[in-house]
Amino acid sequence: MVRSSFQSSSSHSPPRIALLGNPNSGKTTLFNALTGLRYKVGNYPGVTVERREGTVRLGGYEMVLADLPGVYCLDGHSIDERVTVSAVKGELGDEAPDLLLLVLDGTMLERGMYLVTEAIDKKLPVVVVLTMMDLVAKRGERIRVPLLQARLGVPVVALRSRRLRDSKGGDSFDTLGDAIIRELQKSEPTPVWPPEEGGLLESDDASARYRRIAKILDGCIVRPEGELAKQADRLDAALTHPIGGMVIFIAMMAVLFQLVFSVAALPMEWIDGAVTEVGAFVGGALPEGLFRSLLVDGLIAGLGSVLVFLPQIGLLFLLLSLLEESGYLVRAALLMDAVLRRIGLQGRSFIPLLSSFACAIPGIMSTRVIGSTTDRLITILVAPLMSCSARLPVYTLLISAFFPEHYIGGFISLRGAVLFGLYGLGIAGAALVAFVASRLVKRGEPSVFVMEMPSLRVPSVRAAAVYALDRVLVFLRTTGPVIMASSVLLWALASFPGQSIDQSFAGLFGRFVQPLFAPLGFSWEVCVAILCSFAAREVFVSALGTILNISSGEAEAQTIASLIKGGHVLTFPAGMAALVFFIFACQCISTLAIVRRETASWRWPAIMFVYMMVLAWGGGWAAYEIASWWQG
Repeated sequence: MVRSSFQSSSSHSPPRIALLGNPNSGKTTLFNALTGLRYKVGNYPGVTVERREGTVRLGGYEMVLADLPGVYCLDGHSIDERVTVSAVKGELGDEAPDLLLLVLDGTMLERGMYLVTEAIDKKLPVVVVLTMMDLVAKRGERIRVPLLQARLGVPVVALRSRRLRDSKGGDSFDTLGDAIIRELQKSEPTPVWPPEEGGLLESDDASARYRRIAKILDGCIVRPEGELAKQADRLDAALTHPIGGMVIFIAMMAVLFQLVFSVAALPMEWIDGAVTEVGAFVGGALPEGLFRSLLVDGLIAGLGSVLVFLPQIGLLFLLLSLLEESGYLVRAALLMDAVLRRIGLQGRSFIPLLSSFACAIPGIMSTRVIGSTTDRLITILVAPLMSCSARLPVYTLLISAFFPEHYIGGFISLRGAVLFGLYGLGIAGAALVAFVASRLVKRGEPSVFVMEMPSLRVPSVRAAAVYALDRVLVFLRTTGPVIMASSVLLWALASFPGQSIDQSFAGLFGRFVQPLFAPLGFSWEVCVAILCSFAAREVFVSALGTILNISSGEAEAQTIASLIKGGHVLTFPAGMAALVFFIFACQCISTLAIVRRETASWRWPAIMFVYMMVLAWGGGWAAYEIASWWQG
């Protein structure tokens, strides 16, 4: 039963519950745990802010759960804060939520209480959820939940972060469900302390609010004395040390890319073999003809050439999610603030740039947390230089073709080291562009970097796995149609009007543009594949497979790599040029579209495309010349 004052227009509509909380409070982890995979991802109407919405049964009722962007207050002016407030008011195409689940990190109650008291002051229906309670216990602290609940006048549910159990070991779903149902059935929300008892009243005075918060929390938190607190401080000092912290960060990134290349090798072989079997089965069941060629050499071969790289893409998302869940990425942002300021950025640019390693689109969208307009613009311009997951298929193919499966010192993969170097080269290019842009773009007042540093914790593998799977599914949904359409188009261009690829439209077009790429050593086949990759970078692999007339009845990725290795398509210098070209080239239409939406201008997408293509061609030419000299 939904409270009458928040009843939706349809009496049979399930109640809407919104998750609200500070960044890094465990809000999205709770959302993933409650909904599992029963949620959808999209954008708010007219707003480039990702929304997650799913269904869950709590207390015997089905409810719609929405994960709102993380905020620190309800009166902020950043894009994310405005979107969250508008969503709470029901101004973004959906009805206002019937209840807010305010998620607080139990290790940082003081900060989270600002948002809680604002919501209560505005008489919004609230249930407070305390996360990270196992970490609270490990730190030797204790939160007196009944006292906090009595002082706030709203339900407070304390959860253990690892198993999402309540603080007494009970089933958190039942505990949450009972609290939610009781609040939904109330006719009016219970206000915070009555005014005569010193309750909080709505005020713009942040200092006064924090004084009131201190009074609320007085006696609610029992803190440790001595060694436990000192150990946490020493660990933070090591991770954020200007030298030691940087060494740890570089080592961690090196290990990450080693894992991406080595751990994913076996599942990649399985997928490649499965695609081969499917192609052989379909090819054997159909008679010779255009339809068989379209289905086997076009669709199956094109889609299979990208499916084989899903293990690497999924593993990259998983590892980045684990680092974020652990609380390390915020410390890395603090560490990188001094470095980024030397090239014209700030610490808040770090997480958007790091997110761009998975995909530049969410990385660019997450720049909304950057207060400085200039810093945000420069971060947007350099984000696509971070090597995204769509480049992984190209990197893997070319690295496998030109570098042997050799281990340095018996445990460092040569191929993994090369992959790490490619990512490092992209970072160096981004640093150079940011340095130049910061000198060319007019800057305002220097921005101050302030970011909440959550407690270090053991990340939830389940939550990270759910996130990684979600990202992989989004990758398939967004790139699958593009790859299939590109594969069919390329198959047609490669099949007509002549009897061979040389006489086809693709062959003629490739030879027409080849002089432009001749200084990079690219053959006409590679030129066609590169032009096709402007729809999506990963199409380069399937395009080469189609152009080289490789049937899906063969182990496609291995066959393409063998042909490249044999010098039939790319020489070693040209291969190195291709790797550098793909680091810097802007080959993603979706990225340009997002930049247009975020900057509200076509000027900046145009500048991005031009400077990245010039950088790509120049870098590729330099790589070709250096590799030619090296080869002798």
